[in-house]
Formats: sequence, C-alpha cells, structure tokens
Amino acid sequence: MLDAPTRGVDVLVEVTDTVSVPYTTGLQRVTRELLTRLPRSGSPSFRPVRWSPACVGYRDLTADEARVLADPPERLPRTTRLAAALPAPAATAVRRVLATRAARRARSTMRQWSTARSERDRTHLCVESVDARADDQSRVLLDLEAAWNDPQPRTTLLAEQAAQGVRSGALIADVLPFLHPEWFDDQLVRDFTTFLDGHLRHSDLFLCISERTRVDLLHVAEQRGVTRALHTEVIPLGADLTDADAVADPRTIERFASLPERYLLLVGTLEPRKNQQLALDVLDGIRDTHPDVALVLVGKRGWKVDDLIRRIEHHPGRGRRLFWFEEVDDRALQSLYRGATICLTPAVYEGLGVTVMEALHLGTPVIASTGGALPEAGGSAAEYADPDDTTGWIQLVCAHLDDPAHHAQARRRAAAWRPPTWDDAADAVVTAVREVFGA
Repeated sequence: MLDAPTRGVDVLVEVTDTVSVPYTTGLQRVTRELLTRLPRSGSPSFRPVRWSPACVGYRDLTADEARVLADPPERLPRTTRLAAALPAPAATAVRRVLATRAARRARSTMRQWSTARSERDRTHLCVESVDARADDQSRVLLDLEAAWNDPQPRTTLLAEQAAQGVRSGALIADVLPFLHPEWFDDQLVRDFTTFLDGHLRHSDLFLCISERTRVDLLHVAEQRGVTRALHTEVIPLGADLTDADAVADPRTIERFASLPERYLLLVGTLEPRKNQQLALDVLDGIRDTHPDVALVLVGKRGWKVDDLIRRIEHHPGRGRRLFWFEEVDDRALQSLYRGATICLTPAVYEGLGVTVMEALHLGTPVIASTGGALPEAGGSAAEYADPDDTTGWIQLVCAHLDDPAHHAQARRRAAAWRPPTWDDAADAVVTAVREVFGA
C-alpha cells in the first residue's frame, strides 16, 4: 500500500505583540530567534503575520515591521519613561495609576483606534483566503510569542479558524499563571487563561520548552477538564544569540565603564518569581567580606515589585555596588555576561532558564536555583541552591570569590558545556509541524 502524500503546510506565525513593543523579553526573543531560521518557503513554510482590523484577519508585515522583528530598537515603553522622569514618590503613584484596569483599557482602546486608522492603507497586505481543507494544503496558525497580549482572544479566534479548516498550535514556555496566580497581575492571569483555554480546546500541537513545562501543561489540562490526548513535543531552545560575534558599540563600553572588576549578574524582568530580593540579600551578606564585589541587575520593571524597586533605588550601594540597567540590547548583554564573575539565577520557578544557558555558552559560571526546569537548563555545568536558602547562596558565591581553584573549575565546566543552538530549535519545530500537520 502506498503512503499518503504529504500535504503542503503553510504556517502563519502571529507576531503582533512582538513587533508592537520596542524591546525584547523572553518569548519575544524566542520568536525572533526562531523566525530568523524557520523556512519561509517550501513545506512547511513559516510566514510572520499580524492581526489587521481592516483585513478582519491577518496581513503580511510592512518593511518597517519586518525590520523591527529582525532588529528591535530596544526602548522602554512610553509609560515607563514617563514614570522614570518623575521623582520617586510621584513615579510610584503614576505607575500604580497606569497599572489599573481602567488605565490599561484606555490605552488598549487608543491603540486599537490608532491601529484601525493606519490599517486602512494596508489591505493589499491581507493574507489571501485559501481552502485550508484542500487535500494538498494545510494552513496552520502558530503562536510562538506571548499571544495572550494579542488583540484576538484565543477562545474565540481558534474556534473561528477551526471552522474554516485552519489548524493551530502553540509554544508553551510555562503555565505559571495557573500554578501561581499570586505572582502575576490579575489581568495577565485572565488573559493567559483565555489564551491557554483556547489552545487546549482547539490546538493539535504544543511545543514545550522543557520536560517540566510539558508535565505542568498536562497537569493543567487535566484540571481544566480536557479529556482528549494532547500532542506535546519538547523542543530545545538555543543559547547562541544572533549577534554573538558582533562588536559592542563604543557607547555600551562607556556605559559599563563604572562597573567594578568583579560583579554578580542577574538577568530577568523584575517580578516576584525571579527572586531579585535574594540576590540583594546575597549582596548585603557579603558587604563586609567582599566590599569590592557588585551586583548588576538587567531587566525591565515588571509587576508587584514596588517594594523591590524601593529597595534598589534606596540601596546605600546604588551606583557603586548595585547597578540596574533596564535598556540592554543583545550586544550589551553579551558584554555583561562575559565580564561577570558569576551569573545568578535565583528564580523560584522557571519554565527552562535561557539566561543560564546563555551565560554558560559565553563561559561564565552559573549558580541557579532548583526551581522548576532550571536543572534541565544548566545540567551538570551549573551549581544549584534552594531559592529560599540565602545562606547557601552566600556560601556558593564566596566559594567563587575566595577559592580561585573552585572558580577556575567552574569556568572550565562552562567552557566545555555544549548547549543546543537556535538551529536545533528551528529544526525541532519544523519536524514537529511536519509530523502533525503534514500527514
């Protein structure tokens, strides 16, 4: 008996959120790195698109949007810049007002109005309608980005797409808004619930970034009453940044000129689960024994961190032993990784921990927590401590600062470590899409 012919697979990858914000966070990085490598022709082919009110559907990117997708400008949001320009008490009050549901709704309405006006001139970019149920063609909507921020709720959109014969899939980094809603903004929890419920009802493929995430997803699916079998695949994420060999901008070098020779580096959005408070406890714990060692925090302001921000802004070592950079592009980040004495990842929970992989890939020793999938990310190349064990963290940090042999051995482990690449990740996505949607 002859095998059935493979269907052509046309994959629409929504990037509305990724090209709408002027900075890069975790899932936006994943989206950008994968789309740099996923094929744009053949089968499957991957086509970045964004939602268009004028098309009442998706459209191709403009040239400017394609440039932003490939090379984000790395600016802070306007609301963040507004608050940062004000003195501390007023800035805190402004941020609280901007975080209210009414303020978010007003900003969303303004964005939609502005978008609707500009979209009227872009209808020529609308994605053509095809019979996705034809024997030789399969159309797929694939969410790689943080699509719970996108304009169309997945509970509605995926049902409509499925009625037209369009299948769907999603990359799942974690399901923490279900497991620990107390760590997140209430609106984010609601949006994420709508996003995941839509995919659990309708999608045929779930790309999980770790085995821990895959297990968590199946657990949540059971809790949500999903009885059908879910096709899950664990795909590797890369540690090699696109600009890994690029020369740092002279302005970057000047910006970091005031950093001391030895510093601890923590990369990640400021939010409760990232556990920056513990890193500050470590810095304070070694103040007397290692006054020359600094802590460098890299990450944008997140949610539920007013106390953390106050502690950073009023820390007696700010500007000497404590530094916080919100705007850091890839070249600058690589410079910080390479210059760091140790990279700290004390997160209470991570769906994987790409910062662990990036630091090791660039030869920097890592101390990570045992939370979530972090041991999957670092394997035997990193060292680990409980995310609540401040004393244990201080002891591990001091082992590097006081024992050159211990530190040199950690650097050798990092140099010998071979992480997955983004090419590996893209190959895994292509294989999974072809297997599920091309048969």
